[in-house]
Amino acid sequence: MGSRLARGNGAYVVYRNSWLTGIATLGFAFVLLQGLLRPTRQGVPWQFVVIAAVVLGIVITWTAVTYRLHGWLVLAVNIVTLGIAVIRIAVPQTTVAFLPTIASFQALGADLNLARDIIRTGVEPVVPHSGILVVIMAVFWGVGALMAWGLMRGHVYVALLPPLVLALQFTTMDRTPTSIATVAVFLILVAAMILSITTDERDATSGRMVRGGEWPGWRSGLAPVARSLLSVTLITALGVVWVFSGVVPRDGALEWRSSTGLSGDFFGSVSYNPFISIHQRLVEASSTPLFTAQIDGDVPAGRVYFQLVTMENFNGTRFYADNPQMVPSDNPPFEDPGHAFSGPQETITADITIANLRQAWLPSVYSTVRVTGDQSLIANFQSRTEDGALLFGGSRSFSGMNYQLTAEIPQPDINVLATTTSGQLSASFQQAAAAAEDVPEVRRVEPRPEPPNVERYLDVPEDADSGIGVIRSEAVRQTRNLTTDFERGLALEKWFHTEFEYKLLTKAELGHGATELAAWLFDTDSNNYRAGYCENFATAMAVMARTLSIPSRVVLGFTPGRSTGVTGQVVVLDSNAHAWVELWMPTQGWVRFDPTPRPLNDTPQTFEILTADLGFDLRAYLSVPDPADVGGPNAPLLPPQLAPDDPAFVGGGGVTDPNRGFGLPSWVAVALRWSLMGVALFGALPTIKWFRRRRRLKRLRSGDITAAWEDIIERLSDLGEDVPAAMTPLEVADRFDPAMRPLATVYGRAFYGQAGTLTDEHVETADRSLGNVTALLQTRYSRVRRLVALYRTGSVMPRRWRRSDSD
Repeated sequence: MGSRLARGNGAYVVYRNSWLTGIATLGFAFVLLQGLLRPTRQGVPWQFVVIAAVVLGIVITWTAVTYRLHGWLVLAVNIVTLGIAVIRIAVPQTTVAFLPTIASFQALGADLNLARDIIRTGVEPVVPHSGILVVIMAVFWGVGALMAWGLMRGHVYVALLPPLVLALQFTTMDRTPTSIATVAVFLILVAAMILSITTDERDATSGRMVRGGEWPGWRSGLAPVARSLLSVTLITALGVVWVFSGVVPRDGALEWRSSTGLSGDFFGSVSYNPFISIHQRLVEASSTPLFTAQIDGDVPAGRVYFQLVTMENFNGTRFYADNPQMVPSDNPPFEDPGHAFSGPQETITADITIANLRQAWLPSVYSTVRVTGDQSLIANFQSRTEDGALLFGGSRSFSGMNYQLTAEIPQPDINVLATTTSGQLSASFQQAAAAAEDVPEVRRVEPRPEPPNVERYLDVPEDADSGIGVIRSEAVRQTRNLTTDFERGLALEKWFHTEFEYKLLTKAELGHGATELAAWLFDTDSNNYRAGYCENFATAMAVMARTLSIPSRVVLGFTPGRSTGVTGQVVVLDSNAHAWVELWMPTQGWVRFDPTPRPLNDTPQTFEILTADLGFDLRAYLSVPDPADVGGPNAPLLPPQLAPDDPAFVGGGGVTDPNRGFGLPSWVAVALRWSLMGVALFGALPTIKWFRRRRRLKRLRSGDITAAWEDIIERLSDLGEDVPAAMTPLEVADRFDPAMRPLATVYGRAFYGQAGTLTDEHVETADRSLGNVTALLQTRYSRVRRLVALYRTGSVMPRRWRRSDSD
């Protein structure tokens, strides 16, 4: 395929190479799109629709330009044809004789609204809903049309840049790590674009008349300075993406508790990002209704928590979720048996109807064992095997969405939790028994294996700047003399409820609080010192538990909803959004703890439930000595793996566990990335100049003497010398150095002389003179000036030493 550009003198330019590069770049963008969209379940695969859109955009534009239609008419033909195709693809049931109706535009508007929300809040890959497909179809149609128009009209970069930008955009939207192969292909396509335009333009000038003795030149479609800026921009963009790739969380960039607009009440919809950390920002506890649930079973509706997803990964600043393994909703069990609760459970059913919640993670009840509902809807449900959380794969919840689930809610056995592995009551229950309390009976159960991938639930940063050493010391201090993980969890929960304050920050306080865990816990000068909301408390307790070698995870979800007046029915509001902690109990499984001291008393603490079951408050028997006694006769009973002389106990750099290998401190990796990016940036311009000089030397050895003169003039320009364009070559040589005279003489002969008079001897003279002058410049100018010359822009804006028409 080739295009022809009509010129005033009747000549034509055929952009065959540019066509091939453009199609290859569109193909690359199409391949990247595979990572953003899920396969089509019914009807024509979306891949065929996108390919058809590209072909139609190219063919229609090609035909219109060939018949010399005006630009506005070409645009109009494309818009009308695209509109008809969009209606037929998205809402064919509303058309009459292939033509759209009023209902067509109404239905299309609803589909586009859904597409907008999915783009804003969805997590790729998304389901190719008709609205999403319309947007993608229009984009590829437009890119294809621009390619045809640009190559037919001679605007080559208008034709080739859009598909390149589209590919870069798809790479950015796909938050999975970008492979080295993808980066390499992208850079190859950039180079191919510049090379194809160069060769096409050069071929277009072959055979044209030139001055006597002048070698045929070629015209670049992009100025050298523009090529340089394009290269630097691409290198910078790739470097920045590489450096900051780990900063943006994979599953979203919104604030943790952020509605899709100014507030849930304003826009009527709310979404939450699946990551938790220490924050110091405003939180809107709005009354926006998110969903209703009709609950039936053995657990009262007012005691049922709803989960969105649990987070087990901790990167030193935040907890976040990933999707290591997902199973379809029609393929139970949803939860990995290694994570399943092994104690008693109560069965409930919940009929959930979404109101104003807009996101991919759906409300469920731990632990869900069955999901039913509209099959066309449920077909896109998936369950995360880490926790049984429900994901509306590739889409987001919408108003009126309805599904039913069956769940088995864990009911921890206090008799088992109160018993040590040696078959005795734990330390706190022994004290309660000594005080004549009615304590649980001993019920010994063999510990079960650790949860799968347990290292993810124990991982904490060990670099010196993380503050983990002091956090671990405080965790040990608060749990001293306690003999089971259950007791330690209760002690940490008690500490947060007695020493911390639930507080939503005011605008005046923002910007003056701690955002790092250690500072939030121990910096008394911070405005939010030991004050905040559920996210802060859950993060802190989960990390402290890990320092005690207790596997932990953070849960994002909702507290029990408010009764609607209908038996068993609750409505869950935005103000019910909550985060809590689950700790792994070796004899039971994951047990909920809630460290947040909420004043509304709408988050039942483990202590409150325990007190109701026991008939007394166990907190009175959790012995926590004064911190001044640490190291004295009442020294804490440390877990055996946390001896005081263990480097992990006091903190330090790198990874201290010999089984985990050596790890570099985090600052080394960051410094290395920035260093490599700096090398790339500072080496870009010298590299461009090096390639340009290599090309000129190649031209010289092919017989083009003008290349040697261009090289000397550009070197002088880089060195800061002013070379007036009005001077003849011999005048330039006399002004700067006689060593340039042999080159100036043969260059003048090439430029002014008759064609066919140049010989190999003239070329050798030019080559030899170029070498002498280059060596002379190395000795005449200082090393600093030559270094500065590498970064001057003189050689990317070359002057052509040619005779004007008036000479």
